[in-house]
Amino acid sequence: MYNAALYLLINLVRILLIALQFCLFGRAIMSWVAQDDDSPLTQFLFTVTEPYLIPIRKLLQKFEAFNRMPMDLSMIVGLMIILILQAVLQAFIPPVLM
Repeated sequence: MYNAALYLLINLVRILLIALQFCLFGRAIMSWVAQDDDSPLTQFLFTVTEPYLIPIRKLLQKFEAFNRMPMDLSMIVGLMIILILQAVLQAFIPPVLM
């Protein structure tokens, strides 16, 4: 029972991380292609990803090297954090249930 509940919880978190990852990719693509900030898709992607990216931006602003960069690296750092979390969650899945 405990293993099944833990397995379901880990998979739910993994699915949410994958969804956030797709939203971040979508937002990056939309920033290159679309210039319409009023479109529902752009607003949705901004609403979903911005609460995740704000703390990362604030953390990066504390480092002088990142302040001098001409681009916002919070998206790249955010994607790397998601990848690390996914690897950690994969390590916690019991081998019997894989």
